Amino acid sequence: MAGKLNGQRCYLAGPIDHAEDDGIGWRIMMTEWLSERGVMALDPTNKRTSNTIFNEIGAEQKNLGQLRELGRFHELRDAMKPIVLADLRMVEVSDFLIVYLDPSVQMCGTWEELFVGLRQHKPVLVVVKGGKQKLNFWMFGRINPDFVFDSFEDVKKYLQGVDDETIRADSSRWIFFDYNTDPEIYLNFPQT
Repeated sequence: MAGKLNGQRCYLAGPIDHAEDDGIGWRIMMTEWLSERGVMALDPTNKRTSNTIFNEIGAEQKNLGQLRELGRFHELRDAMKPIVLADLRMVEVSDFLIVYLDPSVQMCGTWEELFVGLRQHKPVLVVVKGGKQKLNFWMFGRINPDFVFDSFEDVKKYLQGVDDETIRADSSRWIFFDYNTDPEIYLNFPQT
């Protein structure tokens, strides 16, 4: 039986530039876990778009670094604009976000994605490396501490509870649409 999360889309935000493994490892682990629950993971390290947009990992990241080192900033901007556009579009179409914050890594895009998700009133679930105590003060003014987790295991437990409805999802953030309604409702809907 499908749970509450079935059919949802989750954007996986977190550092890529300066991240230990380009931020790939935790995203693969969470994508597999989410997939088992019918959730589509939107992963910026594995973009699947109709446009030719490269991912900013591996060799592509080295190319971006070379552009920066050589002072070819306009070319760097041209290369990054479609990446930023695709990542922010994935935030827009997501139903919720999982955000990984590593206080030791310089981040920029992750912060923008996190704040865009909050402005869109989506559930933004934050995993902080080193635990909730490492979260900066500003964030406590922006996010419910119940949506901040010490580990990916903790966020999985929370999401499992939302999925099987043993945890009541915060109705100010979680919105579940019932797309499995009787199609006759739409066929008989009064035309104006």
